[in-house]
Amino acid sequence: MTSIDWREASRWWSLQVSAVGSVLFASLALIPDQLLALWNMMPAEVRAHVPARAANMIGMALFILVMIVRLIPQRPPAAGVLSSKAGAVKGKAAGAGALAGAAAIALTMAVAGLKPDEGKRNISYLDIVRVPTSCYGHTGPDVVVGQYRTDAQCELLLRDDAAKHLSGALACSPMLADRPHQLAAVTRLTFNIGVRGYCTSSIARHFAAGRWREGCDRFLAFRYAGGREVRGLLLRRQRERTQCLTGLPA
Repeated sequence: MTSIDWREASRWWSLQVSAVGSVLFASLALIPDQLLALWNMMPAEVRAHVPARAANMIGMALFILVMIVRLIPQRPPAAGVLSSKAGAVKGKAAGAGALAGAAAIALTMAVAGLKPDEGKRNISYLDIVRVPTSCYGHTGPDVVVGQYRTDAQCELLLRDDAAKHLSGALACSPMLADRPHQLAAVTRLTFNIGVRGYCTSSIARHFAAGRWREGCDRFLAFRYAGGREVRGLLLRRQRERTQCLTGLPA
């Protein structure tokens, strides 16, 4: 096995950009409360100039940047470093960048789809089963009925919730890591059936066996509530299935 000189690897731009993307993605999943607190500490006039979709644009920009820096000639390896070692470093950096980029794209697509699916209410309320709910279907001990959240706060909460669901789906279906369309569709589905529900589903089993189209078709099975078919769920599953089938061979 070829060893890697990580001091040399740290000089590759693709690895540096990938590291930035990984840190941002991990922060959204692991420290959302601290990020929200930092946002609230910013002066109101500064927050007013930050677009509501800024997080989406950052993820997309990092993915594009990773692709660009892979095409730019970079400094040659230091004297004494074998070319095979440099090739291994470059290959691993490019692989890490592609996976980080795919996850960022999947998260962006999932958030875009979840917004119309979930709908947004800035004032927290009790849902139909009397669970305190805020923004885009966010629930938890931090939700108090009657509490107001800004559009930017709702955006951050949605991205945090989506990142957690995405990470949970990847934990039981790691083969989704380089399939952003399928990962985005699964992330949206888990908002309804939960990460555990997905991980024990026939969808996950089909994906694990490489039966991608069969797995996407099984989305439609989750259109029932209380033992009856719900049209809203059927339409939502159809949209998710369409996204899931994107990029798959006919």
